[in-house]
Amino acid sequence: MIEQKLPEATSYVHETVEEAPDEQRSERAAPSATRFQPPGADLIKAHVALMEREVVLSGQGDVFRLVQHHYHRLQSWHDQHTGWRIQRSSTVIRLIRQLSATTPGYIYERLREPKDFACLTWILWYAENRQLNGRGNDQQFLLSQLAEQIQEQSAQGHEGQESGAIFDFRRPSDRYNIQRALQYLEGLHGLQLVDGQTREWVEQRDNADVLYEFTDVARSLVAALNPLLVEEVAARLHEPGTLLQPTLLSGVKIIPLSRAWRALLLGPALFRFDDNEAFQALLAHADIVANEILETFVWGLDIRRDYACIVRESGTSSGPISVLTPYGTNDQIALLICTAIKERVTNSLWPAPDAYGCIRVTTEDMAELFYAVRERYGENWGSEARGKSSQSLLSDVYRKMRQVGMLRGPDSTGMMLILPLVARYSASYEKPAQEVVPARPKSKAKAKQSSSAKANTLPGMK
Repeated sequence: MIEQKLPEATSYVHETVEEAPDEQRSERAAPSATRFQPPGADLIKAHVALMEREVVLSGQGDVFRLVQHHYHRLQSWHDQHTGWRIQRSSTVIRLIRQLSATTPGYIYERLREPKDFACLTWILWYAENRQLNGRGNDQQFLLSQLAEQIQEQSAQGHEGQESGAIFDFRRPSDRYNIQRALQYLEGLHGLQLVDGQTREWVEQRDNADVLYEFTDVARSLVAALNPLLVEEVAARLHEPGTLLQPTLLSGVKIIPLSRAWRALLLGPALFRFDDNEAFQALLAHADIVANEILETFVWGLDIRRDYACIVRESGTSSGPISVLTPYGTNDQIALLICTAIKERVTNSLWPAPDAYGCIRVTTEDMAELFYAVRERYGENWGSEARGKSSQSLLSDVYRKMRQVGMLRGPDSTGMMLILPLVARYSASYEKPAQEVVPARPKSKAKAKQSSSAKANTLPGMK
């Protein structure tokens, strides 16, 4: 089995870090019982449900009624801390999470590629366009019609660009992009399947088509879009030089402490690298914020030299929270890569972290490190991972590490940014228990050979 140590001290190189005393960190992570006055189990449950669910639906019964009942207290709390508003109707309640940075934190595995997100945006555009054209009461549409509209709109103003930038649903890859976006919206109950099978349309079986219907959730998603913020984010994402730069959006005019609240709640962490002003505001109010997080959500706050993050009790999250565990193969590889990174930095094989705890390395450096990890531990991985090419497997691991806030890039020059959250994790495979050898005479040569074989046995999982 794999042994995971969490959290790991404070930084890649212990000698270079001046960390708050352990007792001070413990107080921030869990304020004393005398200061903790819980507001009531129902209100805590309402706060967590609103925060961890993208939508709360009337069909969800008790949870919907609970959030509806505490609406005014919930909104008052967010007015004070995050500046977010709660959108509600008779069927849908949503917390509108406005960003302060271009890294929104945890994302769903279901949306894997940039074109998945592009399809999702175009589907919402299509829903809004039908509203503007006076078809608000007619929420049903054919998938073939949607695909045709997306294909036409994505081609406008993109003449001369690479064909991959324009949707062409004759390509299987583009059909899979729209399928994942549709599945995501179905998961949010923003779409209902009326007739047909999406898979048959994706596989182009016998001119198959699919009838969908938009719901109130889709209208809620469209209404929450901030066009000015979308334009700023789009402009930033199209600028290649900003990929490894701090992600703070200049157009967001809120106080630093509110930006800290947003980064913490959206996850995976508030990095000093991205918003030092917000990080300093958090430090100045550390005990107050930690106590507020505990009282409101029954979560902890962990503040380190270069980042801060919320700590949930294992297994309590019901929302889109992606964390590393010892179970999935990609998770195991990411944990082993974290350990290998720290070993290289400690042994001065890689550059020391900068003033913000970040390390810049090339894709060649990361590939070499991955090959070393695979050579050392690959026999412990599942058959699917062992059968994948190194490039494909490394891409999957990169995606996982980006999700949990460990990695950014590569940029157009092949550079990657390793974030200080890597220092939080350490893992190794536990060696199998040694077998009990029956007591019987054996030659010295055989005894020596047996001992050597055990020493060279690769660690494994039972």
